[in-house]
Amino acid sequence: MERKMELKEGTSVFTTGGEEVGKINRVILDPATNEVTHVVVQKGWLFTEDKVVPIEMIGSATEDKVLLQEGAGEFDKLPAFEETHYIGLGEEDYRPAGHLPATSRYASAYYWYPPSGYIGYPGYGPGFYGGHPMVTTRNIPEDTIPIREGTNVMSSDDKHVGDVERIFVDPDSNQATHFVISQGILFKDRKLVPAYWVTSVEEEQVRLSVNSRLLDRLPSYEEA
Repeated sequence: MERKMELKEGTSVFTTGGEEVGKINRVILDPATNEVTHVVVQKGWLFTEDKVVPIEMIGSATEDKVLLQEGAGEFDKLPAFEETHYIGLGEEDYRPAGHLPATSRYASAYYWYPPSGYIGYPGYGPGFYGGHPMVTTRNIPEDTIPIREGTNVMSSDDKHVGDVERIFVDPDSNQATHFVISQGILFKDRKLVPAYWVTSVEEEQVRLSVNSRLLDRLPSYEEA
């Protein structure tokens, strides 16, 4: 197989100046065209910040290293993969919380989901938190799917035949050409699957047009 861009979760991403800006976390795919539009790069471990990187910003990508194009722009100014927004509540969405004065406004937990790390306000009673409801949006093109390592791959006869491990991309068209799927934990068996065998892509599942018997007959994929 001729050299393609190889996108694999956990591969380090570098600028042309040699600065590591993060690691591949997801690949954004348009299932209607098999075009890879973006990758998500995770920056940091304890306090992560996932950035959406257009595929055009990538100069080369191998199993070991992803290199951004020269003059690709400032990485920190790229949009976040997910953003959380607070939604204002109307008068009907509030009610007093237990012993609190009727004039106090605290939204029921039924409507409000606390952010990560929220410790609440002790003494207000169960089911009530101060704050507003939140909605999370993703900064990726409409109808695209974020695929990550470990996504289940199902055959046409409804067998779980492996998990997505990496995606090969044609650098000229930005279209996915092949998926590498793997089975097993300690001793993985890898298969190279053409992208045109894919019939549907969801965030948790990729479905193929071929049955499990054909996949079993495929030779194991060996890295070059």
